[in-house]
This record gives sequence, C-alpha cells and structure tokens, in this order.
Amino acid sequence: MSAKTLSPKVKFPIVFSVVFLLFGCQSSAPPEFGMVDWYIANGGGSSITLTIYDKVCGRNYYRVRVARSTETPISTCANEAGDAEIRFSRTAGYSVSANPVRHDVISSNQSLLVD
Repeated sequence: MSAKTLSPKVKFPIVFSVVFLLFGCQSSAPPEFGMVDWYIANGGGSSITLTIYDKVCGRNYYRVRVARSTETPISTCANEAGDAEIRFSRTAGYSVSANPVRHDVISSNQSLLVD
C-alpha cells in the first residue's frame, strides 16, 4: 500500500481552515467590568483550604490554601459595582453541617476574614 499525498489545491483550503479555527480558539474575552483584587485572611489557629466560586464569571478556584494568621491575595471578576461576588466553603477536615457555603460581596483591596 502506498500513501497518497494531497494535491496543493486541496492542501491550502484544509490548512487555511485549521489555522482559521485555531485563531478563533485563542483566549476568552476579558471580563465586562474588569477584575477586582482582594484578600482572604485566615483568623484561625491552623491553615485552611477553600474552594471559591466566582459568581460573576462562573470560575472555580480549587484548593486555595491560606496559612494561619496570614492573608492570600486573589483576583476575580468584578460586577457592575466593581465588587467581587463569591461563594466559598472549606474543603478539608469538616463535615457538611460544620462547613456551610458562604456567599459574600467583597470590594477592591478588602479582606475576607475566614476563621
């Protein structure tokens, strides 16, 4: 069996189509209202791990670790008012009843205290 090669008349449209499709798959559009930078502060005596959901862009941030008595910077999408809308919960060491899902709105450069 011999392998047949495509003629140049057929190659060009195929290559052009693939390249055109790849250009359309680059990065997503920037958030409509930009990004907001804020902090997660750990007020507890041990490190914590959180799962954070950005309600504006629909993105998940898994295993965000915050060492004890420290702050961790995070950047999420901003809503119309320029604030971050999130929901979060602890991911390790807690039962469902002792680990409620919290919903918060955080302004730029503000700290969210989790203890």
